[in-house]
Amino acid sequence: MPLHASLLSLTLADFAEQTAARTATPGGGSVAAHMGQLGAALGTMAARFTAGRKGFEAHEAALATEVARLQELGARLALLVDEDSRSYDGVTAAYALPKETEADKAVRRDAIQAALRAALAAPLATCRDTVAALSVLDTLAAHVNPNLASDVAVGAYALAAAHRGAWINVLINLGGLKDEAFRADVLAEGEHLQRAAQGFEQHVSATVHAGLQA
Repeated sequence: MPLHASLLSLTLADFAEQTAARTATPGGGSVAAHMGQLGAALGTMAARFTAGRKGFEAHEAALATEVARLQELGARLALLVDEDSRSYDGVTAAYALPKETEADKAVRRDAIQAALRAALAAPLATCRDTVAALSVLDTLAAHVNPNLASDVAVGAYALAAAHRGAWINVLINLGGLKDEAFRADVLAEGEHLQRAAQGFEQHVSATVHAGLQA
């Protein structure tokens, strides 16, 4: 895929076909970001359909805030679909650098380290944004129209899966980095984000299931 082309301009079918192609990108990181975008979109839809409905007047302000926040996060996750592919192309380019002389090898090593660090930035941002979106769905689940509760649940499941997918992409890039202090910081943040994502997903699921069985 040309470096200047945007994955966001593809149809759903073309995105799937491009993902299935024998090319390095788009890969798991871009797919994870797209899953997160879809999860946020489902929450946005559920909040919009709840707003203005009789019986939900007390939640109008909260719903408006949730829609705005989910739109913001969805837009950020959409950008990360392309950013993940662009950054991985940088890793591929770094590994392709010449290594004939010691000077070449030194330049190549530095380029690989810089590229790996840049490549984990996109999936790490996806991890952060999916957790933020999950926190919104956690509040939305408590006052959404019951007819849309399943959409909130599916949105949460998509966001949680996106988070897990993004995190494994952080780890695969982190594994090649030599900066131990940076590695430790990322792992510590990742542990915190994973706990939060799991907690939000489970709480949304429990809230929705309880409502369906009431």
